[in-house]
Amino acid sequence: MRPERNSRIVLSTTRSTAKMHEFRVAQADFIEGRDPTPLFSLAVGILGDVAATIARSPLGPAEALAAPEARPAAWDHDLPVAEALRFVSNFFDAFLNAKLDEELTAEFSLLCACAYYLGGNVGSAVVIVRQMDLPELDLAGGLGRMVHRILRGDHSPIEGAYDLRASVDPVLSALDRFFALDGEAAEVVERASELRAVGYASRNPRILLYADLVAALCRRKIDNASRTLLPPASDLPLEAWRPALTRPAFPTELWPAQQRIAEAGLLQGRSAVIQMPTSAGKTRATELIIRAAFLSGRANLAVIVAPYRSLCHDIRGDLAAAFADDAIAIDEASDAFQFDLELEQLIAGDTVLIVTPEKLLYMLRRAPELADTIGLIIYDEGHQFDGMARGPTYELLLTSLRMKLKPGTQSVLISAVIGNAADIAGWLIGDRDAVIGGAGLLPTAKSIAFASWQDARGRLEYVSPTDPDEREYFVPRIITTTPLARRGRERTARVFPEKDSGDIGLFLGLHLVGNGSVAIFCGRKDSVTRLSRRMIEIYDRGLGVPRPIAVSNADEVGKLAFLASLHLGETPATQATRMGVLSHHAATPHGLRLAVEHAMKRGHARFVVCTSTLAQGVNFPIRYLVITTTQQGAESIMVRDFHNLMGRAGRAGMHTEGSVIFSSPAIFDERGPQKNGWKWEAAKHLLDAGNSEPSLSGLLKLFHPFEQRGAPPVVQPMLAQWLDLAFANQDRIEEIVAEAMNIQPLISAAQFRLFIEDRAHAIQQIAAFLVANMNFEDPAADDRVQELATHTLGYFLADDPTRTALIQTFRTIAASIKASADDNLQGIIRRSPLSPSVAAELQAWVAANLDTMNEANLDGTLLELVGAAVLPYASDRSIRSMSDRTCLPRLLAAWADGRSYAQLLQIMEENDALRISNRKPTVEDAVSLGDGGFGYDVAMLVAAITDMVEPVDGNLHAALSYLQKRVKYGLALPSAIAMHEAGFADRVVATTLGTIWPLAIDRAGVRAACRAPNGGMAAALRAYPEYFSAVAEELRR
Repeated sequence: MRPERNSRIVLSTTRSTAKMHEFRVAQADFIEGRDPTPLFSLAVGILGDVAATIARSPLGPAEALAAPEARPAAWDHDLPVAEALRFVSNFFDAFLNAKLDEELTAEFSLLCACAYYLGGNVGSAVVIVRQMDLPELDLAGGLGRMVHRILRGDHSPIEGAYDLRASVDPVLSALDRFFALDGEAAEVVERASELRAVGYASRNPRILLYADLVAALCRRKIDNASRTLLPPASDLPLEAWRPALTRPAFPTELWPAQQRIAEAGLLQGRSAVIQMPTSAGKTRATELIIRAAFLSGRANLAVIVAPYRSLCHDIRGDLAAAFADDAIAIDEASDAFQFDLELEQLIAGDTVLIVTPEKLLYMLRRAPELADTIGLIIYDEGHQFDGMARGPTYELLLTSLRMKLKPGTQSVLISAVIGNAADIAGWLIGDRDAVIGGAGLLPTAKSIAFASWQDARGRLEYVSPTDPDEREYFVPRIITTTPLARRGRERTARVFPEKDSGDIGLFLGLHLVGNGSVAIFCGRKDSVTRLSRRMIEIYDRGLGVPRPIAVSNADEVGKLAFLASLHLGETPATQATRMGVLSHHAATPHGLRLAVEHAMKRGHARFVVCTSTLAQGVNFPIRYLVITTTQQGAESIMVRDFHNLMGRAGRAGMHTEGSVIFSSPAIFDERGPQKNGWKWEAAKHLLDAGNSEPSLSGLLKLFHPFEQRGAPPVVQPMLAQWLDLAFANQDRIEEIVAEAMNIQPLISAAQFRLFIEDRAHAIQQIAAFLVANMNFEDPAADDRVQELATHTLGYFLADDPTRTALIQTFRTIAASIKASADDNLQGIIRRSPLSPSVAAELQAWVAANLDTMNEANLDGTLLELVGAAVLPYASDRSIRSMSDRTCLPRLLAAWADGRSYAQLLQIMEENDALRISNRKPTVEDAVSLGDGGFGYDVAMLVAAITDMVEPVDGNLHAALSYLQKRVKYGLALPSAIAMHEAGFADRVVATTLGTIWPLAIDRAGVRAACRAPNGGMAAALRAYPEYFSAVAEELRR
């Protein structure tokens, strides 16, 4: 049996009908579809054939990790079984959603779930079974209810009288014993075969079908069972896994992605690059890799490197829950540039350390022996090599670890989208074949739609995800304008939506939010603010559509709005939050972002307007992703980032489909040889995952020419002498800019300055890398420089001329260090993330001001003194974009005292002349200044001074360490800092808790406060979003 072209056309019309119901198209506007009845027998026949084939197959050996494809012998075509089952599940799913026959809903749901499960789409099967009504007890003599039980993982007896109970009970009993580790697979297969024989003897077609389904499900449950797969995959006995397998929260079976990872040997310590789609189950796979490493004794310290603080928090929360009943410590290193974890504690027992690349590099340079204790290292979202801001740091961290990790250490790099996984595996692991790919894994189907508005009412055009030029079906007449009230003397008619992508995006979001969670993607954070402001406006003008708060947890959303108001004041983001419309972008305060992610994850909120921060790895499930632009700032969004973004739509186990909708009508309506035809081609390019950009080396960008954005176009090759930047200060950079302008008079000084500053940052990272890994007085120093260069990803990927240039650049940097840095300065460069020139100048300042700092510490002016020393070196964009920096010392003091972002904005606004990039400051600028300018850039400068003081004055070092954390977090109290570092990573919440528990000045004190029997912590957190109560519960364990 094979679905031919006509069958697929009928399926498309059925899906169209389902979408019309989903989008609540008026009945009068429905398009008559083809009768899907002819597909019933085809779908049931395919499902029955596959089920019977699986049921008849012999039980494989215990050590077999992969079940063979169950291809029916009678099939005379080459259509893969998985594709045939996908057709069946899509048909049943569409039929159910099309509401064509309500009487068949329960049975079709069962068949749909079976097709999903047997086709390997376990998550969608879970969704269908969870949402469906309980089948009638007498369906197929009780076998319908039995199928429902098996799919739900419930093996308890089915109560009541039904025809086949005598055959059903033994199978369920055998399954129960098998999963309780008290029975064997052979018993389950034997009992299921007996039931199947009874079904066949009945000569009832429905009973026969369900008997085959029961037997097939039993077989696949055995094949997929954790108890079946984990022992041979890890080379550990079942008894080693028993404690985990018998816990209710541990997975009883592995999903396809996890099975693929097990088959590849990662549970036995093999290193690999994992490239699998978002939502495939990589988080659970990470847990299994860690657990196997600890159980086998291969490791007692596992390190997870994640590029973003929010992702670190997300991973910590997931692993803390997964290992809650194990003697395994989960530690998340603070962001402060301090070695604030005891190495002895890290290796005292089984420990998972979660850390950003910058913090791990800092720790390794302070304590190189840490590398010797790592038995397993996992790089999550591990494709971050090619950005100039963080790429060189990340690449040099992995280069250092490649050289320093002890033999046998397992390295795993995980990425949903990486265009050259084999190259990365060849470099990192030494084996280009050490790639576990996601081919064939489709955790949740994606539907792709484009807004089209050429008539009075707009529609959605659905296209094939693999070939957007192939139109599948459309949903008619769903975008329609609504008149809005005019204000004051306005004469122009006001309507919603206007014919622009933002308004249409909001319209679709409001229309769909009742069905499930919605994310509106914007390319810039100011676009998020604009849409929040527009949302407020349309309701102020009388829009009659229910606000998203109507389908949200109003209490939780109210707490989010309360926290937003304390941070930001009465901004558009705060006001929109009260309506149930959340904001998520780089200038959303960190703690508020965490709370927003938690609310969306838990279903408390359903509507978020966001930037690409949505794609930064956090588990952020949505049903509808509305794309308002294919730009990310001034650049086109990268294909790999777009697919990471798409992966958030339709999370496995939560939805059977994720919808991606492009809201700009110009993309679809103006495709072809028209002025805006390029937009269609750009969208098609984004949708093809095969176009995912390779993960290249940021170091190789040192040799790329400068290409000017905008008019006039200018291309300026990078001259070799311009790469002598190891000790470059701002004066040297300005000299290079002047030299370039002499060569190219039309060059933009501002753009070229940023270009050179990026290269200076990369060169200075190389300088620190060289200092940390070689002795410049060694006679073989030149050979060592070359060796270090050849270990980098850049060298691995480069052609021969570029390899030569890279080695020469390393030699130039080494020569500069040897000529300009004595042993003392080299030691500072080794430990400091600062550029060598800044480190040298701060070293001189520290030497001249030790007594002054001690005096300032005594009279309470240490922040004022140190701030004046470091602020001139601050280079964060939030600071550099300020037209007048005279208010910076006052702003820094307010930040370190714990003042809100709204209060920082007030200080900025008091300076009437102050402009941020030629415009008035906003609260988003205040957030960027606090979190980025002060919390990262200035805190790093203070940390450097702190490190320099450590060997000479212990008391002053302690005072500076505290000051550095005040600047890092924007908190005044030691107890508030301790609360923040323990997990209450929000300035408002940490200050509240620190005020209540002033003696809780370390993690132990915070845990004690959380564990206090008087319920004080719960009461203190009652006014704040649920996320922080979840943190308290985690700390209580």
